[in-house]
Amino acid sequence: MIDPVPLYSTTVPLSFFIWGPIFVVVLYWLVGFWSNRQGVPRMLESDWDGYSVADVEKLFTLYGETTRARYRNRVLPADVACAFAYAIVGGILIAGLTMRGQPWWVAALCGGGWLIGGLCDVAENIAVARLLDRYPRVEAGDVAFASNMTRLKLVFFSLGVVGALVAAYLVFKPLAA
Repeated sequence: MIDPVPLYSTTVPLSFFIWGPIFVVVLYWLVGFWSNRQGVPRMLESDWDGYSVADVEKLFTLYGETTRARYRNRVLPADVACAFAYAIVGGILIAGLTMRGQPWWVAALCGGGWLIGGLCDVAENIAVARLLDRYPRVEAGDVAFASNMTRLKLVFFSLGVVGALVAAYLVFKPLAA
């Protein structure tokens, strides 16, 4: 007797495992493009080594009033939207993999990077907005929190890219004979 092919839930369609990560990468690129169009080089948000109070003060001084305003009111909201989007994609990857029979821990390893990274990115953007709102008074605690969230975001986003590739492999691999 021929075993039937398992029927997977269509709540998370198979195409999401390709188009979801493509959406995240394109959105991430578009936010960088938007930032460049606004004339705001995002030095803090891509610093793997972290940053100090002196770094923030120097950068915000170089930005000037108009660039700081564009950063706060145009670039950060777009970055928060992107962060929520890739956190949601990470959560849907987790749900889709568990619905397809993967153990929860495998699903969490695949989608958790973007889920946690997106939440760290939101926290980082709120911290940077706080720094911008309080400038020229920059406090060490605020800078340390923003810097730590930046580093965590970068690590988890990178893990999320690898996790999305593994998730696509897991859902498209041939059925075992």
